[in-house]
Amino acid sequence: MPQAKKPADPARPGQPDVWALVRRAEAGDESAGPALRRVLTGPGGLVETAGNMALQVQAALIRKAAGTNLFFKEGLEAKMGQLRTDLAGTDPTPLERLLADRIALCWLSLHNAEARFAQTEGLTWKQTESWQRWIDAAHRRYLSAVKTLATVRKLALPALQVNIARRQVNVLAAGADHGTSAGCPRRPGTVEPAP
Repeated sequence: MPQAKKPADPARPGQPDVWALVRRAEAGDESAGPALRRVLTGPGGLVETAGNMALQVQAALIRKAAGTNLFFKEGLEAKMGQLRTDLAGTDPTPLERLLADRIALCWLSLHNAEARFAQTEGLTWKQTESWQRWIDAAHRRYLSAVKTLATVRKLALPALQVNIARRQVNVLAAGADHGTSAGCPRRPGTVEPAP
């Protein structure tokens, strides 16, 4: 049965048929490159779908975990979206969004490893040790990503030092160097006398 041709996007007259461009690019047709770049990066572009490797890895892990179980697949995708949103918070910086993506991906990888280990029977001692190393490594990556996001957020907060005896308040700008190992500010941002 011949495959039906997808119509060009009616909202963008004069634009090339996106699916034809994709098929040409997938086949290695270099002449499709300039038009494809415009489609990917233009308004409503597909850059997140086609160029986000984190989402590609997520899709592969979910396919492996869920198999043909559509209910489980959709549940995992919804959970991943919820995790990303919760971790990124309101008005996240690009770095916070990337770290939220990484934490969610590490969460999925860790729990996928644990679930697969729990479902595997008849393991030898050597196989069990191998699984545990895999789980431990996934757990370290997960904790590292969580710690990095916490550190980034901590560094973004303004530092405040109140000196009651001298009636002054020192405020360091957000993201500035927050002091030496002794905890003393190196360069205060503003000094304001207390009322």
